Formats: sequence, C-alpha cells, structure tokens
Amino acid sequence: MDRFVRFLRRQIDIDLELHSQARSDEEAGNATHRCLIGPLRGFRECELKSRLLAQHDRCGTGGGPCDTLGTSYPPEDERGCLTLALLGLPYADRPGYAARWRP
Repeated sequence: MDRFVRFLRRQIDIDLELHSQARSDEEAGNATHRCLIGPLRGFRECELKSRLLAQHDRCGTGGGPCDTLGTSYPPEDERGCLTLALLGLPYADRPGYAARWRP
C-alpha cells in the first residue's frame, strides 16, 4: 500500500504545482490557455484529496477507519480501501499508475 499512497501524494503535489503556476500566470496576465477550473478551485480540490488521503492512508494496515468497519482491502492489496482506490481514479492516465489499482 505504501507505493500507492506515495503515488497519490506525488500526484496531489504535481496538481498543486500546476495550479500554482496557473495562478501565477493568471496574475501576471500571461494565461495562454484557460483551464476548465480556476486555480483556487484546484487548490481546494487538492486540499480535499490531501485530507481524504490523510484520513485513509492507514487503511489496509489494520489501523485505518475502513479496517475498523471491515471494508478495507486485504493487506497485500496496495489500494488500502475503496476511498483510496477512488481517489486514484483521476490519475489513471499518469505514468506510474498501475491497472490493478482501479476500484
């Protein structure tokens, strides 16, 4: 599971970098392309993902909330729980995403 959680954290960091660059470009009047969402919404979505990840990063190890509920994946499954698997879906097209991580 550590590999999947590290992958998710890295993708959120990449998103934050992209949103930060978009905000800087927008403030400088250099926005050459428009995103469907603005940088502020992007930052809020990254905050949401970070909080979900923090809440569920121990699922599948015996110490997460989904372990208590009995809804986590077995320890050998890197996804941890359905929440983490769903959190990874937006990144399914990025390098490093493993097909076995799909929910």
